[in-house]
Amino acid sequence: MNKLNFAYSKKLMILLSISIGIAYADQDIVITGGNSAGNPKLAIVNFTGEDGSISNEITNDFKITGEFNVSNYVSSDAVDSAAQYTISGTVTTDPATGQMQVQYQLINNTTKEVLLSQTAGFSQASQRKAIHTIDNNIYQKLTTTPGIFTSKIALATQQGNKYSIIIADYDGYNQKTLISTPHPISSLAWDKTGKYISYVTYEIGKPVVYVQNIALGSRYVVANFNGSNSSPNFVPNSQKLSVTLSKDYGSHIYLINNKPYSSASSAIPLINFGTIDTEADVGGTGKVIFTSDHDGGPQIFMSDLNGSTPTRVTKNLGNYNTTARFSNDASKITFINRNSGVLQAYVLDLVTQSAYPINRNATHDIAPSFSPNDKLVLFSSDDTVYISNVTGTTQTQLNNLNFSKVIDQRWARNN
Repeated sequence: MNKLNFAYSKKLMILLSISIGIAYADQDIVITGGNSAGNPKLAIVNFTGEDGSISNEITNDFKITGEFNVSNYVSSDAVDSAAQYTISGTVTTDPATGQMQVQYQLINNTTKEVLLSQTAGFSQASQRKAIHTIDNNIYQKLTTTPGIFTSKIALATQQGNKYSIIIADYDGYNQKTLISTPHPISSLAWDKTGKYISYVTYEIGKPVVYVQNIALGSRYVVANFNGSNSSPNFVPNSQKLSVTLSKDYGSHIYLINNKPYSSASSAIPLINFGTIDTEADVGGTGKVIFTSDHDGGPQIFMSDLNGSTPTRVTKNLGNYNTTARFSNDASKITFINRNSGVLQAYVLDLVTQSAYPINRNATHDIAPSFSPNDKLVLFSSDDTVYISNVTGTTQTQLNNLNFSKVIDQRWARNN
């Protein structure tokens, strides 16, 4: 792997038990913050004919966003008069087939206008996906922005001597093991379609880059050049990947084809700026962000896709900034900043140049990435996985992702 001094100090994180918005009985998901007085007030009424699981799922989704002041009610009669919007509905179940049908509506309580009224049918086995789809529809109606509730996340984990890649729903449920091996795994990256994931593994005794088809489980090596092969990332069209290679002097960033590696495979130099250049991410605007030791300690730079005119973007942010990822609209980056031994997930607005931590209780944050709509950030801290809204005012602790060590995690770029 590259040799930047990315040593992270391990400390126990103390989660402040303040402003608890919602916590399931099993404490799988704990949300802190949220329900800001300035947010629109959203009332969610228990659906007629259900056991509370559907309305709880809807409540949870909208609380995680940090964009609404959400309250749950047992009936429409109990809804607070100050609530600006109400979500309600009816559930029926076919006793013969178990097939369920939900009729739901979103009402503007001020104008009494029905903003959305739809019906969805689904089996009990697909209930979570169906409710997340409903929530996407409601969220987009309220905000004009696509929802993220049907999106996926990937994690590289360690349990004892077993290393795995886990694919899960955005909120940590429906976990599926993509690969499990006794060899270390790191550096996850999704392609834009959400069909493929790349990663680094040491299965042949050195770091090599693989690409894996998530649905089929098939995979192939894309980078096995001399020396270290690390830090893969798909370019937006998924036909190429950026990788860090040490095949020549130092470690630098190259572009390779998204094809099975062979002795005839080529690597096109992209970034040769410092002694060590790594962790590239190519944005949809044709810009590249990457980590380099050009100025001494690791800092984040931006260049054109041809590698020209590198410019440091982490100015006045100390001597240690790494692991940057673009937002999907390429207007922001999220990254790790180290200050006084504390590693914090940050967001930097590339337009305003404002930068701020999204986890103010951090000791050891790693690998932040944006949600598909750029409103949320996924990261882990001391091996616990979190979702934060982009301003850092609401955080969701995903205790259902319970692993002895979380090595990496990435949010899929699509929904």
